[in-house]
Amino acid sequence: MNYSYLAEAHYALGHREAAVCVACLGMYLLEQIQAVEWRQAAGLLTILQGQMGDEAFQQAKAQGRSTLIKVIGVDGYDHLPQLLTQYRETSG
Repeated sequence: MNYSYLAEAHYALGHREAAVCVACLGMYLLEQIQAVEWRQAAGLLTILQGQMGDEAFQQAKAQGRSTLIKVIGVDGYDHLPQLLTQYRETSG
């Protein structure tokens, strides 16, 4: 949950790139322990992607790639788009 809260703080401060990175960590790690709160981080990522546009969002994620891989590994990094798709398909 700390990653999700940190992502929201970065978002509130206008640090979108940092928010993308830590929201990805929160989303993935929470989903891995089957905590429903992963959807909170996924929702923030969806908002960020809408505000930034897909290209800037993907660039922000790519910039944080090394940090993300250190924490969640390559498999975790590769799983992020699937989680976002799952979130979008099951949300309103």
